[in-house]
Formats: sequence, C-alpha cells, structure tokens
Amino acid sequence: MTDADTAELLAVLRRTFQRPRPDGSLPRQAHDKTHGCLAATFRIEPAADPALRHGLFAEAASYPALVRFSSSFFDDDSLPDTRGLAIKVRGCPGPVCEGAPEGQQDFLLIDKPIQPFRDAAEARALFYALDGIPAATPLTLLALSYAFPGLDPRRIRWHHLAFLLRAGLRNPLDRDLARLTWYSTTPYRLGEGATRYLCRPEAGTRRRPRARGRDFRSRLQAALDRGPLGFDFLLQPRRGEEDALDDAGRAWHGPVFVVGHLEIPPQDVAATVPLGDRLSFNPWHCLAAHQPLGSVNALRRAAYRASAENRGACPLFPDDRSAGP
Repeated sequence: MTDADTAELLAVLRRTFQRPRPDGSLPRQAHDKTHGCLAATFRIEPAADPALRHGLFAEAASYPALVRFSSSFFDDDSLPDTRGLAIKVRGCPGPVCEGAPEGQQDFLLIDKPIQPFRDAAEARALFYALDGIPAATPLTLLALSYAFPGLDPRRIRWHHLAFLLRAGLRNPLDRDLARLTWYSTTPYRLGEGATRYLCRPEAGTRRRPRARGRDFRSRLQAALDRGPLGFDFLLQPRRGEEDALDDAGRAWHGPVFVVGHLEIPPQDVAATVPLGDRLSFNPWHCLAAHQPLGSVNALRRAAYRASAENRGACPLFPDDRSAGP
C-alpha cells in the first residue's frame, strides 16, 4: 500500500469506527469495551529447544504485566463479537522496534484462530465495504459485499464466512473469559523463523466450575473471587510453506510449546476499567526479537498508532510515564 492508500484507509477507520461520543471523547476504533485491565505476573519458562529461546523467551524470569480483556464492537455482551486479550509486560531486556517504548512488550490476541481477511489488501477491502455504516450491528458487520464480491463462487471469501459462523456458533458457549483460548492470528519473528502466539487457561483454571454473572465483567470477578487465574503462553512455530506467512484467514496446525505462564491474582475488576480505557496496546510495541511480520501487521502499525493518537491514549506501563515515546 502506498502512503496515500494508508492515509485514505485511516480516514475510513476514523469516520466509521471512531465517531465522537456525546461528551466529545473518542473511542478505540476496535476493542473499545474494557471488561477489566488486571495486574498480573508473566513468568517465563524457556523451552528446552534452543530454536524457541529468543528475546523475552530466552531466559527464565518474572515480569509485572497488565492484562486487558475487551470486546471489539458491542457493549451488549450477549451479542456475537470478537473478544480480545492484550498483555503489556514491563521490564523486558533488549532492543525494541522503532518507536516502541523501551523495556515493554505488548501481545495482542483474540478468541478466534483466524481473522476475517487474509492480508492487508483484503483488510482494506473489508473496511471499505463497511465505510459509512450508520452503526456497528451484527447485521451491518456481515459486510456481504465483501463476502460475495461477485457471482463466481471461486471469489467468495469463505474465510470471512467461517469467521462469522464461528462467532455465531460459539457465542452462547463462550461466556467465561477465563476459560477461552486466545490466538495472535498473525506471525512474529522467532530467530530466523516466525511464530504465532497462543494463550490458554492452565489445567487448574479449566477445571473450575463456570463462573456465573450477568456479563463478562461480573463473571471475571466471580472467577477471580475463587482464586488466581492461570494461563499458559505458547509459541506455535511456522513449519515452512505449509503455514502461510501472510494469510491471517487460515489457522496454523503445527505443534505448540509452552514458554511462559500468566498469573492474575484476585482483585477488584471494575476498579481497573478506567486504566484499560486510558492505555493503548500495539503489536509493534515490542522487542525487536519479536517484530511483527506480514502485511496485516504492517497495516496494524499505522492503524493502531492513529487510533491511540486520536484519543490521546498512553502506551506506557502506569509507573513508566517517564519512559520513551
């Protein structure tokens, strides 16, 4: 994409997904609803295979972290939507990507293994298909002109339909954020290769009874009231051409390896929401050893920066206000 193409797309995203609220403030362009932004510990346990020991995952260590749970479009938790898990890790050693805060590592994951688009060109087509919708609703987000760009069945974007179908079918079942598996859907550098990330509940968390409550926030509080929540953090290395580097619409199916653990202690979930609303998370706020790869991540670099700058969000860990840009 040219600079002009990027600027035009950013304008589409702002006028369609970042309309001012009644008080004049601006929301995130996506994942605006914060269910909680929880203090956590991110503990690294390096894999035995040296090929997996790079960057943050090279040495055993524990780091303070923040974990933000979110929904992408709807305030009503009963509607089918994409849920998000964003992790901000503090005190990370090593050089960072250009423009990233020193010593920080952000990970951004969702509750689905694929995106509704394959690459940046398809992402652009999807957002243009949504340009001008009066409001985000389950009906308007179907983007039928994107899913069916012509009469030829070979042009149907089946991955978009699969994404929507999964969201609809899983929605009645996935009511407890502490029991979901989370996926990066896009690749990141791992040594000379690439990896995707996963984060899934540890066995002890999975064995608990399902949390009850009227919405995601209250169910998350109910889960924490029973004790700390634990998640395994995993790498899924690319297996070569079998796993497309620049196709976020297709899941990878190779083995996964646990390289860390995320522990969230009991806390007041509702009290953390304002922090989650003030912060920004960006896949490019990371160590250079984990540089985002592929055209979708290249597009996200501009889109996430613009969304955060438009609303005056802060990328820094709360007690790192004097750190870099």
